[in-house]
Amino acid sequence: MVRSFFLSGFLPLLILLMMMPDRLPAAGLKFEISGIEEPELSNVRNRVDPFQLTRRSSYSQGYLESLRRKSEQGAREALRPYGYYHASVNSEVTQSAQGEWLLKLHITPGPPLLIREVKIELRGDGSGLSELRKWQAQWPLTVGKRLIQPQWERQKQKVLDIAGSYGYLLAEFTQRELAVDLERNEAVLTLILETGEQAVMGEVSFLQDGVKPQVLKNLPRFKAGDPYDAWLLEKFRIDIWKTGYFSRIDIVEDRRLEESPPRVNLAVSMKPRKPNTYQGSIGVGSDTGPRLQFSWNRHLISDNGDNFSLVSGWQDHNNELFVRGNYRKPRLSKARQFWVADGLIKKENEDLLVRENEFDESLIKLANGNINDYLLRLGRLKIRNRHSGYMQLFETIYTEFLRETIDYRLNPSDPPALVELLARGASDIPFARRSDSLTIGINFNLPAIQGNGFETVGQRHRAWAFTSNKAWGSDINFSQVYISSRWNFIKGQRWKFMLRGEAGYSDAQVKNVLTEVDGRTIEVSLTALPNLYRFKAGGSTSVRGYGFESLSSNGIGSNNIVTASAEMEYMFLPNWSLAAFFDVGNAFNNWSNIDLKKGAGVGIRWYSIAGPIRVDIAKGLDYPDKPWRIHFTIGTSLL
Repeated sequence: MVRSFFLSGFLPLLILLMMMPDRLPAAGLKFEISGIEEPELSNVRNRVDPFQLTRRSSYSQGYLESLRRKSEQGAREALRPYGYYHASVNSEVTQSAQGEWLLKLHITPGPPLLIREVKIELRGDGSGLSELRKWQAQWPLTVGKRLIQPQWERQKQKVLDIAGSYGYLLAEFTQRELAVDLERNEAVLTLILETGEQAVMGEVSFLQDGVKPQVLKNLPRFKAGDPYDAWLLEKFRIDIWKTGYFSRIDIVEDRRLEESPPRVNLAVSMKPRKPNTYQGSIGVGSDTGPRLQFSWNRHLISDNGDNFSLVSGWQDHNNELFVRGNYRKPRLSKARQFWVADGLIKKENEDLLVRENEFDESLIKLANGNINDYLLRLGRLKIRNRHSGYMQLFETIYTEFLRETIDYRLNPSDPPALVELLARGASDIPFARRSDSLTIGINFNLPAIQGNGFETVGQRHRAWAFTSNKAWGSDINFSQVYISSRWNFIKGQRWKFMLRGEAGYSDAQVKNVLTEVDGRTIEVSLTALPNLYRFKAGGSTSVRGYGFESLSSNGIGSNNIVTASAEMEYMFLPNWSLAAFFDVGNAFNNWSNIDLKKGAGVGIRWYSIAGPIRVDIAKGLDYPDKPWRIHFTIGTSLL
């Protein structure tokens, strides 16, 4: 047995070791390729570079000659997928004084193989699908162009992916031919896709025991019998995750392709998440200054699907402190409806700043005061599917109670006219006051955002209307309507455009009062609208080039607002882009004197893991003597 092991195992190994060089390899072999560019260059390099693994201290003439021939043959074969079937390759092997070997390949691609005829057809039930027609219209390998086989393969896979995403799961090529005539140096392409019958969505079964079945029943944006749609299926997964009930979601498709129409049932298994999460954050912004925030989320209170969240925070701007709570409970008997309750306690310290005239940006401080808001909102949220589920409209009907107190510190040295103006009850619309308002309103939110980083595109529309009246217990009569719209879209590979507009109107009482400060008489336009509902413009998400919320009637908030913005970006590096923008707008009480302010500037965007980081430098065009302002924000402009 020992002898057998020696002859069959150890002896061949010993002979192999004796044949090896008596020293470790001191020099290798490098390649130098010229005459071609990317992507052909990379393909050639991938074919010949593996020979570098053969490293020796010396090479025989026969080995070098064999290596040279193999490299030439590999280079010619690597060029064929890119349409070069008649390439010539010249090579030579040299050795440097340091003993390093160099194989030089100079390649002349020769005449490319051109496409003489193309036949691309779509057949079957899905042949009229717009996305398939678009793929067919944008077919890149047209008559007269060079044949690039990787592109041919990519296009075949692309059309199958498109067909599958819209439910044509049986799509297949009934004919796919790439005929090459090397004598004439021509190619004929034939590709015929039969889409087959479109699949439909089947039954959805939820495998979980955390909540009552009715809570999840209406989550899908589709129903049994609707056309299969991969995009809606992915949204279904995201919608389940957004409930906050589960930490892991697995959707298994049971494809019944033998049926007519083909049917896809879904089995959804979910793992409950921990009931509580806690999160803290620290941030800074050019508008708010430093800020802190802490949140607690109770994701599932009972098997009825109700949840609760509590957020508290502070920001340097106006030394603002707030606590906000939200409770939401599904209405089990109604599709995609929820009872909602929101509470807010907010305290801030604000300087009472007024503008001497509309042509002067500088503000005059009249006093300093505390503003306290206590708010409770009760309502019903309904989620409506739009455009076959591709968009969702969030509609909230609510009633809201707000108690607001505004107190200003008075100094004995203040002018009597100012002391009288700031005193509570000094006029029918006093600066300092306590007011209770009970409003009835409706709120709409229609977001449609997709993509990541620079490719984030879509739209978001918001609108609300509410009214308060003394007839049902409010101290003040007022109503307000508001609408805003934001659009992001991409043109080409590197250009992105953003459009934004908003308009708001309030019918609260307005009074112009006069006060004297430092020997100057200043007219102040004052609205009876509670401070929490007043409009203010200016800042990084409004009219750039002006201070945060500095644009309004005398800087203290207004009944109405109109702003608009146009911005374009150019991506100059992956995840980096340059921007130029123009903003216009103002908040005001008098529609006959809107006085829209204009701002323009440039910026830079970094699409980081944490979200888009935007730095803008802007100039307020209405105040040419004022310096440029820097605006810093994090997050997409659509949110």
